[in-house]
Amino acid sequence: MIARPLWMAMKLGALTAVALGLAAATVCGATTARADESKSSDKSATYCRLRVHGGILAKFVALGSDKGRLGCPFGIEQSAHGGGRMQQFDGGSIYWSAGTGAHIVSGRILELWQGNRGEAGCIGYPIDEESDTPDGKGRYQHFQHGTIWHWNDGKVSAVC
Repeated sequence: MIARPLWMAMKLGALTAVALGLAAATVCGATTARADESKSSDKSATYCRLRVHGGILAKFVALGSDKGRLGCPFGIEQSAHGGGRMQQFDGGSIYWSAGTGAHIVSGRILELWQGNRGEAGCIGYPIDEESDTPDGKGRYQHFQHGTIWHWNDGKVSAVC
């Protein structure tokens, strides 16, 4: 038997539990959890010693969990404006609301958004993921009431 550090055994145990749960749901014909679920004590897992819950967990796992672009969580899940939830990770933050589901906000777009009161500001919650502009001159992300652009020249702008 190979000796593993406790954290690795815990992570493997959590991943095994998630995999077995998904397999059981598939075999039994149960409906799998929707990605827009709010914080739920029965839908959680530990990554890098911190818990990730509900719709934020579903988005995090879909992106490769702590091995994906977000890396490890570095804060616990917190309440956000209007009944939403948020959690910070090494590579960005995931914001969830019942009306929008869970979406990542990161980099300069996250900085501008948070500087303008984030989800409590005029632009609201994110409604999709960051994408390249059609002309290749930058990136953009849509929110409930507007869009934020991060141009290749370093400028960031928002319309709400």
